[in-house]
Amino acid sequence: MTKKGEWRVALAGECMVCRPFAMHDEPEFTGVWELLRDADVTYGHLEMNFADYDELQWPARGQGIGSFMMADPTIAKDLKWAGFDIMSTAHNHSFDFGAEGLLATKRHMKEAGIVTAGTGADLELASEPGYVEKKRGRVALVSTSSGNQHFMWAGLAKGALKGRPGVNPQRLQVEFQVDQQTADNLKAFASSLNITRAPKHGREGSFGFLIPGAQQWGDPESFFVGEKNEIISSCNKRDLARNLRSVDEARSMADLVIVAHHFSVADGPRLDTPPSFVKEFARAVIDGGADIYVGHGWHKTMGIEIYKGKPIIYGIGNFFAQSEFIQRVPYDSYDAWGHDVDRLPTLTPAAHPLHPGLDSPVPTWWGSCVIKLDMKDGELQRIYLHPVEMGRDSTADAPIRRQTGEADHPFTEGRPMLAEGDDAVRILERFKRLSEPFGTPVEIRDGVGVIDLVRKGTGKIELVG
Repeated sequence: MTKKGEWRVALAGECMVCRPFAMHDEPEFTGVWELLRDADVTYGHLEMNFADYDELQWPARGQGIGSFMMADPTIAKDLKWAGFDIMSTAHNHSFDFGAEGLLATKRHMKEAGIVTAGTGADLELASEPGYVEKKRGRVALVSTSSGNQHFMWAGLAKGALKGRPGVNPQRLQVEFQVDQQTADNLKAFASSLNITRAPKHGREGSFGFLIPGAQQWGDPESFFVGEKNEIISSCNKRDLARNLRSVDEARSMADLVIVAHHFSVADGPRLDTPPSFVKEFARAVIDGGADIYVGHGWHKTMGIEIYKGKPIIYGIGNFFAQSEFIQRVPYDSYDAWGHDVDRLPTLTPAAHPLHPGLDSPVPTWWGSCVIKLDMKDGELQRIYLHPVEMGRDSTADAPIRRQTGEADHPFTEGRPMLAEGDDAVRILERFKRLSEPFGTPVEIRDGVGVIDLVRKGTGKIELVG
């Protein structure tokens, strides 16, 4: 088989899934899985770990604001039932329960018949592509994560020391451009506290200072003088080179290459546009031979760019939103959210708040799309955006549609269902608005977003619209 064939690819977003779901049969629910199964290959991002508790030791991280993702491993079989062939596992929760949880997740996914990529017993295994054999050919997935803490990165063996299990990292470096007045104020501030420290990275003339309490993390941030105040992020070059080697392997050994990139960091607040290092990475992997780039991590949808005829989906959004049903919540979360840990035996996972994104209404948390790609002769033809909702409307106050339980704080069921009416329009209009700056026109036809590409007389694939 070669890339000169036809492919229909289904892409789904962040699966924060911790409840079995294959028993449900509402038409709006089964319609989602019909979309996934009506594809030559189906990809999703697994934002969850799977293990039996006797496979674990203890939570590996102490920072407790983020949820500690762990669920019943039998749910992996439901994901296979739903149609998933291949899923990315590199994200900022991959190491929530240490090497034991990370490796158990890969083991249970393999037992369910789903290929994974992005985590492994060492850096070589975490970086390598996952391969799934399909009727139309071989599909490869390269998965990486940006924003993880240092101990979550996979490492290589050296001498008598084993390699460290973890995620395949795509680290970044950040520079702060500041105007002259701001630079003078910062230097005076740092000098008055005796925290001036030259950064090891950054351009010539950069300056920096070390924040007390953060010394163990090494290099201070890099500031340089420019015309305006701006945050500039860029890819760590060694990680980029390693990930491009994985893309090159995948290009050489598979017929379709997907790159999944989880990023939990931003150039400032998480707004509606991707950071500069994400755009750098996405375009680099397409240049390196990838057919599809899928970004996630902010739990919101963002724009779509067609770069050299290939789709870059900067933010695919959530697909399951069930983190508040995690059954075993560690001490660290109760402590971080301000619960009285001196009365820890009286606290239960029903306590609120315990999970980011669920402590206040978030309109972008509850709606996304199943994205279908039609490809022919190795080139993208059309993109279809099928809107789905996870139990709340995509509005500022996010009113609940499907509730579980009778708590004062309503628990949202969190399964994906086909969105309808005004909610579907809102989800699609967001994709349309955020894709326009990339020159990508999204038409809304009968409740589905469509991006059309056609072959012009030049022989190139060009956008219609």
